[in-house]
Amino acid sequence: MREELQRLAKLPTRGEYLEIRLERKSFTFIRLQNGLLEKVRQGTEEGGYVRVFNPRTGWWFVTFSGWENLKERVEGALHSSSLLPRSDGGVVRGEPVHDTITVSVRDDFRFKLLKDKVDLLFYYAHILKETSPLLVSFTVEYKDEWREIYIANSDGSVISVEAPDISLKFVAVAKSGDTIEMYQNGVAEKGGFEVVQGQEELARGVAQRALDLLEAPPFEGGVCDVILDPVLAGVFIHEAFGHLSEADFLSRNERLQQMMVVGKEIASPILNVFDDGSVTGLRGSCKYDDEGMRTQRTYLIKDGFLVGRLHSRETAYLLRENPTGNARTVSYRFAPIVRMSNTAIEEGKTEREDLFRDVDHGLYAVEYIGGNTALELFTFSAAYGYRIEKGKRGEMVKDVVLSGNLFRTLKKIDAVASDFRWTQIGGCGKGAQVGLPTPTGSPHVRLREVLVGGRKHV
Repeated sequence: MREELQRLAKLPTRGEYLEIRLERKSFTFIRLQNGLLEKVRQGTEEGGYVRVFNPRTGWWFVTFSGWENLKERVEGALHSSSLLPRSDGGVVRGEPVHDTITVSVRDDFRFKLLKDKVDLLFYYAHILKETSPLLVSFTVEYKDEWREIYIANSDGSVISVEAPDISLKFVAVAKSGDTIEMYQNGVAEKGGFEVVQGQEELARGVAQRALDLLEAPPFEGGVCDVILDPVLAGVFIHEAFGHLSEADFLSRNERLQQMMVVGKEIASPILNVFDDGSVTGLRGSCKYDDEGMRTQRTYLIKDGFLVGRLHSRETAYLLRENPTGNARTVSYRFAPIVRMSNTAIEEGKTEREDLFRDVDHGLYAVEYIGGNTALELFTFSAAYGYRIEKGKRGEMVKDVVLSGNLFRTLKKIDAVASDFRWTQIGGCGKGAQVGLPTPTGSPHVRLREVLVGGRKHV
């Protein structure tokens, strides 16, 4: 296959950039709802795409099932690209790469019986069910997939990649009187079946958190000091700032270009933010992106200054900057677009306890259940929180909503802890491409005098 792809990648004769992707995937998806098997899907699929950038016209993209008739598909794409209307643009070319990336996992889920996977989920469902009669609904969801991917392009590159991914999610809904609360959590890794085994405490913890939320009073809101836990801080920087750093949107939006000027001071001087697709073992990592460019650590904010953004070959050409290895796709059905990989707030030097010690009255906001952004404006709902009184964590609260202007908020960060960690559960959506693994990372972060919405006691 590698030899055939290498021959096909030489077919362009008029300066076209050609890219071929072949993908074979095996997968399992299982969902249990209230202890009943609701959905099972298991199988394999095979397909690919041919993508051509014609310097006289623009992009042509065709996707297909199966790996047959590749030469005809490439020749057809090259011909079709010449029929497009004339347009301006270009792509940054790279050096040829020949590489094979294999992955070894401890307990390969491809060789586990479907019965073993279903039985494990029933075991977790039983744990959730037995937690409390106040638990009125619960879900256990399992997903695994193993992808074999070939990428070839007219730079002369041929790359083959193995990409496993496995996840387990628990959702618990508790009800007492008219009050209903939901909580969810899970695990996800680029690993084997061992990732989803031994997760009894996680299942119990999800159920207990839903029960705890029944008793928690709503947070009353107002302006106060806030400490974000690593999950919420990571999601905040991903959603509110990371997407603004994706250069495909930025290259088409003049207002955003004026806001996101490289060299501009946009945050507290203690804040450093990066995206890094080369971190070993994370779900958003690979040695190469889906255009065959080498991934790397790209600093977006350094000492409070905007210093970089995320690029594909095309956006790097348009903005006259260097590619960063951030062209990604969820599958062969879609062309790569600019996406984050693993995005994080870099660890600071403050001890976690010191963040709390210096807060007389405030809020500790934990995890994330939803939100929205509109350029520099954001609104995020924390899963729950705790009052901070005289430097100590107090009672649990709920209905915690953070909102404001991104750039004003980034300048209110006055302490970043040294307890950095990655969060891998979940995925990111952009356009029609949803569920792309994009881990977030952060330590605890403290913000001074920010607006927190809430709900008054009734």
